[in-house]
Amino acid sequence: MLKTKRVIFTSIATLLFWLLASAFTVSTSQSVTTSTANTATAATWGQWQEVPGHGATYSALATTSYADRLYVFARGTDNKIYYTVKGSAWSAWREVPGHGATTSPLATTVYHGTLYVFAHGTDNRIYLITYAASSGHWSAWQQVPGNGATYSALATTTYNDRVYVFARGTNNRIYVDVLSNRWSGWSEVPGRGATYSALATTNYNGNLYVFARGTDNRVYVTLYNARANHWNGWSQVPGNGMTRSALATATYKGSMYLFARGTDNKIYATTYNGGWSGWSEVAGNGMTNAPLAATQYEQSFYLFACGTDHRIYVNTMH
Repeated sequence: MLKTKRVIFTSIATLLFWLLASAFTVSTSQSVTTSTANTATAATWGQWQEVPGHGATYSALATTSYADRLYVFARGTDNKIYYTVKGSAWSAWREVPGHGATTSPLATTVYHGTLYVFAHGTDNRIYLITYAASSGHWSAWQQVPGNGATYSALATTTYNDRVYVFARGTNNRIYVDVLSNRWSGWSEVPGRGATYSALATTNYNGNLYVFARGTDNRVYVTLYNARANHWNGWSQVPGNGMTRSALATATYKGSMYLFARGTDNKIYATTYNGGWSGWSEVAGNGMTNAPLAATQYEQSFYLFACGTDHRIYVNTMH
């Protein structure tokens, strides 16, 4: 993964979203704190260990379970996009076909038996590639319709039989594009939320949850209910947690897990199951410079992080 040649998707970068951004609130920075000890969660974690293959990244991780395998995607230090797959063992890191490149976020989800991978192109456009395990075929990279652009922050999930993709607009507002039979086009998520980096999303108990780092470094959430066609508005995740970058979320054993890089670079978690647990440090003394990614695979929960040495690490909860 240590290469230098950059391959760009396209040479034209026309920016979207011209409005000025607004902050959620303004606050002085502090480390992630916890209002309720979460010792049960901490006790179930293993130890951090490097993902085999000596992969490295400056930013951008994404992961999902697909076709009985665990897929992990990363921006290589040459800006190309790589992946490794875990079945009975980890595969070697290999480049995603198509010579795509990114300077920041990746996001991935599964929809109708196909694996979708989204990337921020080096022209700031948002691109998509798909993989079908049944045929072993990768599509070509293509721009997500709607001329959306982002400087950083992507998140995607499948909800209500649709693919939802969220992005930080070039005005720092948060936008969504939805794939059903066709793409809806980009529109702003209601509530005038803004972020400089870090988005995460998941489907939990019939609602779509979206998390963002606010421009005051606090962690915010909004949720959407498709039955009511209603967004509930942005609110701070309880516990006074703060991050300068990196959020990840996934569900496991009936609870929703939210992870953040604390302002001390340690990795924290809070869980939701009718109420928030409060922030606590993920066991193992892990630290990260930027990205996090999480998913359930088989009977375990996997959390990936970029270490302070830029290597890619994993911690597993059983």
